[in-house]
Amino acid sequence: MMAGRGNRLSTFLIATLILMFTGGPVLLALYGSLVPDRVLLSRETSVFDYGLSLESYRYVFFGELPPSYLVEGANRSMISDAARQVPQSLWNSARIALSAMALNILLGAPAAYVFARYAFPAKKLSFMFIILSPLVPTTALVVPIYMLMQSLGLIGSIYGIILVHTAQALPFTVLILSVFFRKLPTELFEAAMLDCCTGFQGFIRIAVPLALPSIGATGLFAFMLSYSEYIFSLVLSGEARSRPVSVVMAALARNTDVSWSLLNTSIFIAIIPTLVLVVLVWRFVVEGLLSGSVKG
Repeated sequence: MMAGRGNRLSTFLIATLILMFTGGPVLLALYGSLVPDRVLLSRETSVFDYGLSLESYRYVFFGELPPSYLVEGANRSMISDAARQVPQSLWNSARIALSAMALNILLGAPAAYVFARYAFPAKKLSFMFIILSPLVPTTALVVPIYMLMQSLGLIGSIYGIILVHTAQALPFTVLILSVFFRKLPTELFEAAMLDCCTGFQGFIRIAVPLALPSIGATGLFAFMLSYSEYIFSLVLSGEARSRPVSVVMAALARNTDVSWSLLNTSIFIAIIPTLVLVVLVWRFVVEGLLSGSVKG
């Protein structure tokens, strides 16, 4: 009895620590975005004296200068135009990450199915090449990929970033889905062939429905990888209109003139898309994986 209570207590404490470690920075960013700089940087005032404020959000989305910087003699240098790029960069990152996720699923799932269910010349060699390709350091690929994108005329375009991000996540997608497809019973596909199903129909009607949780998990990974990628986004993005949010956030963090409230506002806005996607996909992915493991 005591051992059971001790286990529950230790589990609760560990879960609380994990929640504080993962959720604490998000809550701090939210708090910092709602509190003016004069409160954040002062020990004599508190949030109860001034209350919460949305002035940083109004500046980011509408360009409305916070009232504290309209006062005569106020220090206006603590406002950065990089914060005004956050909404556009957020839209760029959403398009890039969603496109990379869709391409990973459309290209990775059939490739994984072929590697798992069919035999063809140089199968092992090509599979090992795909799986080991992420081991090449990113810095060693920056110049060749830049020259390739330049020859294709994709520098300064989000399409070049989409192609690179898709290639980065594709090996993981092929690896995970090929392992899942390999575990599917062969009898299912033999029965489908007896019903005059082609290999493609067997993939669409049998393999894909059974692999939906794994496809969702790999798609989520591709989205997260693309959304947070920085080096190739920086090199290939070019002008401000095509910069992803990771590049803008890095420029904002290095800018000594930005206010802490604006910085926290930009951080929290940048976190929102990933939180929304995780909430939408996580339950489906986890429930599918657990149900599959129980049935297996």
